[in-house]
Amino acid sequence: MDGRTAFAWILVAVLAVITWLLVQPFLSWLLATGLLAFVCFPLHRRLEDRIGPRLSAGLLSVLVVLVVVVPLALGVNAALEQGTALLEGVSRARILRQLENFLGRYAGISVPVQSYAQQGVERLGDYVSGRASTILSAGLHAFIGFLLLVFVFYYLLKDGHLFVRWLREMTPLEPAVRDELFTSVNHMVWAVLKGHVLVAIVQGLVAGVSLFLTGVPEAPLLTLAMMFLAIVPVIGVAPVLGGAVVYLFSTGQVLSAAFVVVWGMTSVAVTDDYLRALIIDRESEMHSAVIFVGVVGGTYLLGAMGLFVGPILIGLFKTCVEVVGGYYGVVHRS
Repeated sequence: MDGRTAFAWILVAVLAVITWLLVQPFLSWLLATGLLAFVCFPLHRRLEDRIGPRLSAGLLSVLVVLVVVVPLALGVNAALEQGTALLEGVSRARILRQLENFLGRYAGISVPVQSYAQQGVERLGDYVSGRASTILSAGLHAFIGFLLLVFVFYYLLKDGHLFVRWLREMTPLEPAVRDELFTSVNHMVWAVLKGHVLVAIVQGLVAGVSLFLTGVPEAPLLTLAMMFLAIVPVIGVAPVLGGAVVYLFSTGQVLSAAFVVVWGMTSVAVTDDYLRALIIDRESEMHSAVIFVGVVGGTYLLGAMGLFVGPILIGLFKTCVEVVGGYYGVVHRS
């Protein structure tokens, strides 16, 4: 390698590091933008033939704000309000009084549970007040990330085909290998997204039916929360349904609590097992254990977006190994 070639590669490496430092603070937002653009791109291709690429990308950007971002923001705000109200009224909760009576009657000890709960609420309030600057900084970061999402989403739809073409040109593989690799990657991402996200939405909705039927407070908000929790294998909707059972039992609605338990063990479980096996196992050929590793590892590495990106990255690795290894004789192609 001569001096000019070495200098060129050093320059590329330095600029790559600088680019990473610029992107890293908003990596989660950019990953979310990429996934949204990937999902909406087929619709954009249909609309741009009728109304043009600029107007189509603009309308879909507004649609994403209205359908995804606004409900999410309202849900977070409602969750904060309900959480605050719950913490303020926890010392008056019936279940705490029942716990005090139970300990006094059967254990022979007197534990001021309500007093401890009130102290916990006060300490939590002091903690939040002391970290006001950190919370404000996080809010500013989220606002900038939101603006970045909308801006980049628009241009990914409008000029995304140019970016894909550039990736194809920069991929140093034979044309046949490159084409199959891109096709397989596209299929894998769709399979994981449909299996991972669609199953979570359906499971959350099915689980939410039991909350509506039994009259659990804030059933719409809890159903939305279960849609997100259902993305996490093993854990799933159990925390919310378990909390609903405790609430119904503590308020004397024993039959309703039993109904939620039976509904969760039958309808919710069957929906999860059937759809996950039908979509993920059949289309992406990824085992549920691999999905779980992707979710946990992705969350640890990338935060909330890792729930979606983790399984996709593992799926991409599997696809690349099969395509590249098959063409170059490393993997036997059946």
